[in-house]
Amino acid sequence: MTINDIFQTVNLIIEPYAFSVALVISLLAVVLLNRRKIKHIWLNFKTRYRLNRLGFKQKTNFQWPDGLGNYFTIDRLILRHDGITLLVYKQYPGKIFCADNIDDWTQMLGQKSYRFKNPLGDLDCQIKAISACIPNVPVNGFLFFDQLAEFPKGHPDRVIYLKKIPEELRRDKNLDVEESVLSAWKQLLTMSQR
Repeated sequence: MTINDIFQTVNLIIEPYAFSVALVISLLAVVLLNRRKIKHIWLNFKTRYRLNRLGFKQKTNFQWPDGLGNYFTIDRLILRHDGITLLVYKQYPGKIFCADNIDDWTQMLGQKSYRFKNPLGDLDCQIKAISACIPNVPVNGFLFFDQLAEFPKGHPDRVIYLKKIPEELRRDKNLDVEESVLSAWKQLLTMSQR
C-alpha cells in the first residue's frame, strides 16, 4: 500500500463527515474568539436570575415621591418575610474605592480614575421616605454591584454583589410573610400608583 492509497482511504472515510467537521471547527473558532462576550452574557444572565429569586415578591423600577415634588426610582423593592428591602443596582466596572462616611467614591478604569457621589446617602434618603409610610415594618437597603466591579480595599456592609448576597434576602419557603409586612407591601404598591 502506497502513501497515495492511504490518503485515498482516509479521504473516503472523512469525506462524508467533512461538513460536520468544518462546522464544529467553525463553532469552536467563534466560541474561542468571543469567549469574553459569552462570559459577560452568561454572568449577566446569572445575575438577573439570582436577583429575580430574592425575597418572596419584587417590584422593579419602583417609583416613589421624594417629598419635594419629584420621584425617585428604586431598582427593586423586595418583600422579605420580616420586612422590606430596597435594592439599587449599580453598574460601575473597574476597581471601586469606597467607605461608609466619605463624600465621594472612586472608580478606577485602567489608569484613569472617576469620582462619583457616595450612593449610600441617596439610599438612606430612599429608605427614610419608604419607612415614613410604613413605620412599624423594618425597611433596609443595599447597593448591588455587578460582576464587573472589584473592591480591592473592601466595601461597606450595605454593598453587595453576586457572591455576597445576605441570607435575609434569600427566599425561605419554610417561612411565611408576616401579616403586618404583607399589609405594608400592599399599601406601598397602592401608594406608588397614585
